[in-house]
Amino acid sequence: MLSLQTRRAAQGLSTRYNPKLRVMDESEIGRPHGKMRLKNIVQGQMDARVQPLYDIVQVAAATATVQVTLFTIPFGQQFTPTGGAATTKTLYHTNLLNSGSLDAPKKLLVKNISLMGRPDMFAPDVNALGGQYVLQFTTLGKQFTVAHGQKFPAGSGTFASGVGTLTAPSALMSSANGWPSAQNTAPITDAVPDIPGYPPITPITGVLLEQGQPFQIIVDPTLTGAAVYTTQAAGAIANAAAVGIIAWVYLEGITLVAIV
Repeated sequence: MLSLQTRRAAQGLSTRYNPKLRVMDESEIGRPHGKMRLKNIVQGQMDARVQPLYDIVQVAAATATVQVTLFTIPFGQQFTPTGGAATTKTLYHTNLLNSGSLDAPKKLLVKNISLMGRPDMFAPDVNALGGQYVLQFTTLGKQFTVAHGQKFPAGSGTFASGVGTLTAPSALMSSANGWPSAQNTAPITDAVPDIPGYPPITPITGVLLEQGQPFQIIVDPTLTGAAVYTTQAAGAIANAAAVGIIAWVYLEGITLVAIV
């Protein structure tokens, strides 16, 4: 078999010009799948990242709340907040790329779920988010967890802080669904200790979402049996803008993506 240098010399090519590049055969011209084509994905391997998946629930001020199914409208598509104007989703709203499933090649091991309200929400709206909303996480037709909003992520209860004056009507406040700490989350995993008299149970490490696997989060404030909650109107707090409910559901865990 002729060496690369001999082949280049035979074809009148300089051996000093890109010496590491091989000479193409005539049969390879115009064929995108040549035998030396580089591939940008490492087969059989994935890169692990701590990157949550999130989507937004949004209700305008002075508007009755409704049930919403999240993770159905992905990034770049148009959606209409309850009581608001249509807009195009950006990374502010969501980082979901497919409707109702993960884009390929990607997996997500969901270890906990967070319900995070925007800090400038009025305290009654935060209380409604935590106390009246019921959150359901389902995939492949199975319900994996259901609980009130105050269980995701912040343990229980709401937290609000602010300053104000009595002589002049002015106020500044910040609210959160529980104590605002990055570690204050409600995991959906368990070590599952051995039960005497029964074989060992497989540890619950989370809920694995495969690429293309359908899943959804339903947030529903209409199950209380009382009048449906209406968000606070402008003027409820002096000199503070009413934003209604602006919150995100985060699927926290380990994201596996292709190595490129």
